[in-house]
Amino acid sequence: MATIMNGNVHHAESTGAHVKNGTDLNGTKLVKPLLNTVAQSDACNNVKQYVLEAIRDKQELYNMEQYAIDYAHSIGLVAPMPDQPKETFSNILAVPPPITLLPSPFPRELYEQAVDVQQQLSELYFRIASDHEFLMDSFKDVIKSDPFMARFVQIAKMVHEEGVHQPLAVQLQRSDYMIHLELSDGTLALKQVEVNIGPLGGIGSVTGVSKLHRKTLDKVAIVREGRLAMLANAYAPVDRTRQNLARSFYQTWKLFGDPKAILLFLDTPDLMYFEQRQCIQFEVEKLGKQDGLLVVVLSLPFVEASKRMSLDENGDFSLYMDGNKRVALVHITDGNAPDEFPTEREWTARTMMERSTAILSPNIRLQLSCTKKIQQVLAKPGMLERFIPNDSKLVAKLRSTFTGLWGLEEDDKATKEVIEAAIRSPRNYVLKSQMEAGLGNFFDEQIAEMLQKLSKQDRAAYILQQRINPLVVKNFMMRQMKPAQMEDVVSELGIYASLIGNQSTGQILHNSVDGHTIRSKPSKVNQGGVVFGGGTIDSALLFPAAEMLEAQI
Repeated sequence: MATIMNGNVHHAESTGAHVKNGTDLNGTKLVKPLLNTVAQSDACNNVKQYVLEAIRDKQELYNMEQYAIDYAHSIGLVAPMPDQPKETFSNILAVPPPITLLPSPFPRELYEQAVDVQQQLSELYFRIASDHEFLMDSFKDVIKSDPFMARFVQIAKMVHEEGVHQPLAVQLQRSDYMIHLELSDGTLALKQVEVNIGPLGGIGSVTGVSKLHRKTLDKVAIVREGRLAMLANAYAPVDRTRQNLARSFYQTWKLFGDPKAILLFLDTPDLMYFEQRQCIQFEVEKLGKQDGLLVVVLSLPFVEASKRMSLDENGDFSLYMDGNKRVALVHITDGNAPDEFPTEREWTARTMMERSTAILSPNIRLQLSCTKKIQQVLAKPGMLERFIPNDSKLVAKLRSTFTGLWGLEEDDKATKEVIEAAIRSPRNYVLKSQMEAGLGNFFDEQIAEMLQKLSKQDRAAYILQQRINPLVVKNFMMRQMKPAQMEDVVSELGIYASLIGNQSTGQILHNSVDGHTIRSKPSKVNQGGVVFGGGTIDSALLFPAAEMLEAQI
């Protein structure tokens, strides 16, 4: 943790992602900040704008930006620069990814709330993915108008009917939330945006960004001689997402039981997942070396891998690359969107993987479980109780994070009313398809246009979600090859977790909370992804919610 104390920033390291009552998840005491030397003139009540007190003029901003860039290079917090000449290696020119200069303020109690429920949320989605009938029933209307999801459902049915050859599943998960500011009473609430399983952006970068932000906070302490009163109750969690998720990969690879079998990354060759695959690969190789094992990692685009993949249908259904490399674990970051299946060969390859003994991250059942449709179905009365039958307190905790969610497949009065409301007031809603990375999201007048032209059958492929009214804070955003800019930003908290379990028996072998990320975007921008939107990678600086509410008044 980072705290400013008597002119210096002190860090109390937390191996967990959780801070509560002065301890981390493992009970480690946190350093209590003391600011006995703070001058009264330095006090500022608006913690949402603490960055303006931390960096007061253009020269300080320039100096801090150069400091941050230099430090980012020194710790390997870099990624390939886009649009490099084709004759160069793809990673020969590297720059820091889009990041914020300092961590963004976030209510400590809401951060703790997200961490508190994560293990149970992971187990919930594991149970959903293991419930074939529930998945099939949930998608029965979606597949009538969404041919891509229809193919996924078709493969899931085929594997279920044939019999699952690999019951083990590894579930890398990121649960995303935003702070909702309730205008009627000025309260803050944690609201779920979505749940992601499998290809999680930011795995390699967030650990580095957390480290960089602790360093820039140290620099602020030096420049300000510790005289920044508003940080008296602030904590910056140490993040170890990269190491923790890599350990889950490594444990899964070992559970396969063949030390000669390879780990296969189906990887996009661009910036989006470079940092995920490379950083996880290096960590897994290091863990293997510590155990005296050599982990062979092969990384290929999905289209290329589909040409070299084969299934031993006459034997034990092992999956092979190049005819002789048995595959233990496949992490699928390429092969999740319609344009990544240009021919039937890719569909054949995905079917082979699902029928094989290879452990998939994620398998198709997990992939179906984390769609927008399942998120909407879970919001229906009684649905959480189906999977959590004897814990009303947990159900209430999870349900409190849900926004309004509506399916559009019915033609009843309630559905017509919500459609009419969305057409009248589209700014209160987001229309979402089943595509990931925000590519199928519609905002504002787009919603009214879409709802007016979609047929009843086509509507079934979408859901409506109540739009969150986010808390706005200030931060400096650093984008590649551009000077840092102070902006009004909104932040999305992501809690990383991993689960390993047997989907046939329901046994959970490993379930951990592994870290956090903040992704921040300009407050006026709808699409906030780091790759496809205007977002930046960020981390959390935790303040008591009461201080952030005082700043709101």
